[in-house]
Amino acid sequence: MGWRYRCRLIKLTTSGKMPYTLDCSWRTIMVSYIKKYTIFLLVFMINMDVLSAEELRGKVVNAETERVLPGVNVLIAGTLRGTSTDENGVFVLKSVPQGTDILLKIRHIGFDEVVVRVQANSQDIGTIQLQPSTIVLADEVVVIGERDNEAYLRTAMQSNPDGSGRMLRDIPGLHAVSRAAVAYDPVIRGLKASQLEVTIDGIKIVPACNGRMDPATAYVDLTEIDALAITKGAFRSSGQGSSVGGSIDFSKMKPTYHDELFTQVRLGASYRSVSNGKREFLRGEIAKGKFSLQLAGTHNRGDNYRSGAGEVDFSAFHDLHVDALLGVKLTDRQELRIAHYRSDGRDTGFPALPMDTREHTSRLYGVDYHVASSPVAGADLKFKLYRSDIDHTMDNFDRPAASMREMEVVGQTETTGGNFMAERHLGRGRITAGLDLWHLFATALRTMRVPSTNMQMSALMWPDVTIENAALFAEYRRILMDDLVLAAGTRLTRVNASAGKPADAFTQFHADVALDRSDLNGSGFLQLSYTPAIEWDVTFGVARGVRTPDHKELYSWYLPDQFDGFDYIGDPQLLPEKSVQFNLGVRRNSASVQFKFEPYLTLLQDYISGQVLEGMQPKSMGARGVKIYTNTGAAMISGVDFGLRWTVRPQWTLFSNASWARGQDMEYDVPLPEIPPLSTLSGVRYVHPSERVTVQAEARLVARQDRISPRAGEDATDGFAVYNLHATFRAGGYFVIQAGVENITDVFYHEHLDRANIAQPGRNFYLRVVQNF
Repeated sequence: MGWRYRCRLIKLTTSGKMPYTLDCSWRTIMVSYIKKYTIFLLVFMINMDVLSAEELRGKVVNAETERVLPGVNVLIAGTLRGTSTDENGVFVLKSVPQGTDILLKIRHIGFDEVVVRVQANSQDIGTIQLQPSTIVLADEVVVIGERDNEAYLRTAMQSNPDGSGRMLRDIPGLHAVSRAAVAYDPVIRGLKASQLEVTIDGIKIVPACNGRMDPATAYVDLTEIDALAITKGAFRSSGQGSSVGGSIDFSKMKPTYHDELFTQVRLGASYRSVSNGKREFLRGEIAKGKFSLQLAGTHNRGDNYRSGAGEVDFSAFHDLHVDALLGVKLTDRQELRIAHYRSDGRDTGFPALPMDTREHTSRLYGVDYHVASSPVAGADLKFKLYRSDIDHTMDNFDRPAASMREMEVVGQTETTGGNFMAERHLGRGRITAGLDLWHLFATALRTMRVPSTNMQMSALMWPDVTIENAALFAEYRRILMDDLVLAAGTRLTRVNASAGKPADAFTQFHADVALDRSDLNGSGFLQLSYTPAIEWDVTFGVARGVRTPDHKELYSWYLPDQFDGFDYIGDPQLLPEKSVQFNLGVRRNSASVQFKFEPYLTLLQDYISGQVLEGMQPKSMGARGVKIYTNTGAAMISGVDFGLRWTVRPQWTLFSNASWARGQDMEYDVPLPEIPPLSTLSGVRYVHPSERVTVQAEARLVARQDRISPRAGEDATDGFAVYNLHATFRAGGYFVIQAGVENITDVFYHEHLDRANIAQPGRNFYLRVVQNF
């Protein structure tokens, strides 16, 4: 049957709810999908040229030293148009919309963001001063709006039109464990899960799935966030800290205020051929005077994706995100923000696991109150209250094993917290101090039923665990000399943990052990930054991080772990895990070259792993045995992060980044498990002189990982090379089309950190259209 005939038959027999069947070729689906949006494209492409014409100039300097700042990112709010300052701190922004006021967002690593209102038809806004941030860390704050100037992040965003967490793999020092087609668990320099502090707009996220099928990225659309703040290592003491390995905060929204009525709408759609995936999104803002309201929604779904060797079963998904943020500027110095973010997912497959997600929901609530230069000693005050409710249900009802034994696990986490922070200038320094509180309730019930006998058994895998956290923190930053800056921080944390309904078998297993516990943990960091020249920066830091074991490690009862195939039992007497980290950073940031070289060393004490319990029988189907969480004496992770962006000609840019890590279990003198292999992302980018057309070709190369831990059931992973091509067309900064091909050679491969060697997607053609009003 020919291609044309097959597509005609499919068109005649499809229903309105599902316009295409799985056996239709990608060409047919792409053509039909484009036809569906033909009117949409034509309407918004008409007369786009009249919206842009003139240039806008300005200069950016350090408010404290008055030195010019090269490499500062300047972005027109609500668009993808931006530029950066040259070595003299000067920027020239082309194709600026005329006839209307615009907002410029001025952002630079280590400085507070500034939003400037530019009057209509202005050509020069003079000098803009940036205040150094309260916290200067051995990390990076990557702002999504800067993707036109930060090559590695821009590439990651363009390579992920579906908004998934795969983009984390393309940022130096970061990796991700695939949990499903849309859920990726972050990894920073070989550390993951509870070793990291992951938040959404400062709201603590604790997965409700015992197998972490629902990490924070399952509840956020990464293509629509405003900023991504990354701390590599325990170099953050304020807020919720950074555990022993670092922190990531996904910033969804930030209000803007306007004297006159301001409205802005951003809508779009995307398509992925590899999974017949479709995604629509809408984001709007209305503001006037003291009020600002933002609303956003994303609908994302896909069928089983195809790898280089064929279809991957149980990989379909369906997600819906709805966000709302209200900002009220109470006075010139006071602001109130109220946020509500919700996410609903259903029928999400997990090919690496024996179970799938039937449904998962999250409800996030946040209230922020800011006071600038308060009467209390002239300090800036920040108050935050939040609530996170996450529910997760998974089962094996669609799997063949259900005919022998049906299994369902219902998990729930409730996190209530808040923090208070005060910031004040002290001469050439600035001090930040505050209090952080949160309360966690976690429970998970597993139910098993044998269909042939209708026999049913239930057990709490997390026995109504309660964890309470209270922390005092302080950070200080001081300019010792014009080219030398000191930053330091400390954090003291009290943690109380208890189990409300431990199983009798769990209590008997730990008969001589107190189930309740209380820890007092101290952490901190010290960093020096030296600027020998305007474009160069050298940073050295040392940090100590401490974390109390999480609810899973303390109180789990026969918790299946798909990494090594064992059932795990918690230990209430585990010692807190500790880290000492050394970080060196050498950076150059000029108009033509952005370069960074960051070697690091992490020493881990009382590293938490698993020890086999001989003679005990597992309860999960297919489990290899039973382990108990235990402390390993010491472990070490060393590595290097590298990044380069070089504008060799005005329209041509070369970029490359690489990450390498090596882990060692010092007690058993064997490799540490789950350490990502050497990986690099390199390519070339061309921008047309009009800045309307961009083409980017890239290659992601990953080395073979044969430094593995057989003791943990780990196996070696072959290296691979994946080639991608991306193109972007912009009309006046308001209409954007992105299209490209991922995995051009349709190579079959899998990532080392993923479970069960599940294959990654094969060749994928994607299309993404965005319209800004």
